[in-house]
Amino acid sequence: MSSPSPPPLPRIAAVASACAALMALVGVWSGGLTPGARIAVLAASAFALASVGVMAALRALARSERECDRLREQADDARALRDAVMAITPVGFAFYDRDLKYVHVNAALAAMNGLPAQAHLGRHVSEVLPALGTALAPRLSRALESDAPLQDLSLQVETPAAPGETRFWFGSYSRVRGAGGAVLGVIASLSEVTERMRAEASLQEHEGRLDVLTRSLPDYLWGGKLRDGVLRDFYCTPVIERTTGYPASAFTGTGPEGTPSPLWAEMIHPEDRTRYRECIESLALAPSTEVEIEHRIICADGRLRWVRSRAAASGLDDRGGVHLGCVVTDITDRRLADDLRQRLNDSFRRSATEWRRTFDAVSSPLLVLSADGVIHRLNDAARVLFREADPSGQPLSATVGAPPWSSAEPLVEELRATHGSASRQVHDAESGRTWELAAAWVDERASEDARIILVATEVTRLLELQAHVRRSETMAAMGAIVAGVAHEVRNPLFSISAVVDAVEATYGTQPELQPYLDVLRGEVRRLTHLTQELFEYGRPTRGEWTDGAVGPVVAEALSACELPGDKASVKLTRALSDALPPVRMDARRLFHVFRNVVENAVQYSPPGATVHVTAEAVEEAGRAWVRCTVHDGGPGFKSEDLPHVFEPFFSKRRGGTGLGLSIVQRILEEHQGRIRLSNHPQGGAEVTILLPALSPAVIAGALPKSQVS
Repeated sequence: MSSPSPPPLPRIAAVASACAALMALVGVWSGGLTPGARIAVLAASAFALASVGVMAALRALARSERECDRLREQADDARALRDAVMAITPVGFAFYDRDLKYVHVNAALAAMNGLPAQAHLGRHVSEVLPALGTALAPRLSRALESDAPLQDLSLQVETPAAPGETRFWFGSYSRVRGAGGAVLGVIASLSEVTERMRAEASLQEHEGRLDVLTRSLPDYLWGGKLRDGVLRDFYCTPVIERTTGYPASAFTGTGPEGTPSPLWAEMIHPEDRTRYRECIESLALAPSTEVEIEHRIICADGRLRWVRSRAAASGLDDRGGVHLGCVVTDITDRRLADDLRQRLNDSFRRSATEWRRTFDAVSSPLLVLSADGVIHRLNDAARVLFREADPSGQPLSATVGAPPWSSAEPLVEELRATHGSASRQVHDAESGRTWELAAAWVDERASEDARIILVATEVTRLLELQAHVRRSETMAAMGAIVAGVAHEVRNPLFSISAVVDAVEATYGTQPELQPYLDVLRGEVRRLTHLTQELFEYGRPTRGEWTDGAVGPVVAEALSACELPGDKASVKLTRALSDALPPVRMDARRLFHVFRNVVENAVQYSPPGATVHVTAEAVEEAGRAWVRCTVHDGGPGFKSEDLPHVFEPFFSKRRGGTGLGLSIVQRILEEHQGRIRLSNHPQGGAEVTILLPALSPAVIAGALPKSQVS
């Protein structure tokens, strides 16, 4: 910025003095001239000097006006800058004259007062806002009397900007002097600190509440800064004395930089110190995380107590440290209760294990039902009957297809009505197994829920043995009778046969005798066949037993039946598996079984029919079998005949003895096999023969290959 030019009046005076001096010089020089010439010279000089003076004065005035314009522009710029600063600053500014009237107010202060800026100008501070003026006027007056700025935080006002609400302001006041040192007024800077004051008040309130809360809690808190493995600025709540017996002062303020006293580490049980230190120091490696550890502490009286320390860490600060906070809870009672509970649980577990082993060791299948018939528990023997599936939680009525339980629902219904005990015998036609079901209602006084105990005992083998004994006794008695009868009939039959042969040899040429001879010979053959079957029925069980495949025996029986089949125009088909497991058998007597069954199928099949014979390995009732099936094309079995077909001398076929199937059943019983009679869905009768397959141990030679009994 250029230096200001001299003021125009002194400059004009200097020009006028110079002109006067020139006029004096001209007057002295023109003293020797004539008066007329002198006047003319003086007039011309005066005019010239006047012209020069005027021009100089005009130039000076022009220069002075330019300087004034420049100064005004600078003043306007300074004013604009001041107004801009005043407008954007968040702090309220106001300038008061010596009478404490507003001269200037910025937008921030106008907003704080809740009035336009124009409503302030020229008015006394107490006229604009009486409440504010009453509090502010004394402060402004003191500032007018002092050169040192004044500050205060106690300004509490209520303004139209927030009616009914007390606001807190921070004020700074300074006297303003002019260029000559005269006091022009006072300037005030006002900042609202309402939120800060409220925050401080809230902080104090929260600190009070926190103090009350920490003192009322049974847990104690500690904290500090963990940096470089050292805990600094340590603090803990006074409640620590309740748990440890040590006052809070025993741990704080003894080490450099606020580190805790050695007692803090010594209080941790020696066996837990390393684990505790590693747990706390892990927070420095993983800031903003939490850790929890249960450990023991040694109290002031030497007692051991269990506590749970739950610590959390803040993020890393600028020095690589973290702020820790930890809540320590006394869990001694809980640990003692846990230990007692654990011992009780171990005792209960051992008792339950012993009870379960005892329960599962019972060979009879057992079910424990709730009063509404839901399966509550079952032993291993019962689980086997469910094919290893666990039906716990399912109603007994849902056990369809799981004998004998699927037949136990009526028994359970009976117990619900009687609350006693009951039993019944059930038979599963598919597996051929028979069960004795026993149920009892158990209702303990101390128990809220009644239970139904269901026990299943398989009596299949017992019934089979009883039936076998009955049949054996009957067959032994009948065998003795029929053997004697057969022996007594055998000799007369031989004589009759010899006589028929003699008559035929003597009189065979006479045609009228031939029909009688044929009848006699046919009856002799029939009686001879009956005698042979009687001998077979009454013969004691003797034979040579071997281990081998049953396929060749079946094939041999089919070959023996081919001629009767051809005569009856019945076709025989076979489907014998090549991988049949070996069975223990008397091949001669087993041949009699298959030939008898196939011959019956041929005899009952109409001409043109087919008899199908199959042999395959199967698994039924949990064991391996060789199953042979003979399916004929006849009318099938009548339902009323099925219960009697194995009785001796029961026959529906003309000329039959009724001993064939009885002999077949006896031979299969000797082989521990089974025979089932049924009608095929596509028509015709179906005879199923089951022979037990040998186990791998027997096949490998654990038992002898053959034995004679």
